[in-house]
Amino acid sequence: MNYLDFQLLLYVPQERYEACRAFYEQVFAVQPFYGWDEGPEDCGVKYDLAGAKLVLLTQEDPFPTYGAVHFQLEVPSLEDIFRRARAAGAVTQEPFFRPYGWHMFRMKDPAGNHINIYTVPQSTP
Repeated sequence: MNYLDFQLLLYVPQERYEACRAFYEQVFAVQPFYGWDEGPEDCGVKYDLAGAKLVLLTQEDPFPTYGAVHFQLEVPSLEDIFRRARAAGAVTQEPFFRPYGWHMFRMKDPAGNHINIYTVPQSTP
């Protein structure tokens, strides 16, 4: 499987988003290279940090209570990995499109860690 990108996700409650953003920017001396704001329940920023992407976001409501780790992988196509995830009983959300065009699905590993698998289509629906 050819994986194209890895991003570590830090979900934060809406009321702590600005404080967390200020914390990471001040303590780690980083500035976001990308951000979005679709309202308080869907906003976030991405940082380049030690060769990986750290994503601070508020996209989950209610706030997730499962698993200690949340990450996402970009793949060229969802079909094969979705089929394997479904066979493993891991899929928690069927494929859908994000407002910014990503085609993705969500799954959990046996310990409950949240994993997004996404592709960036050449054109959006």
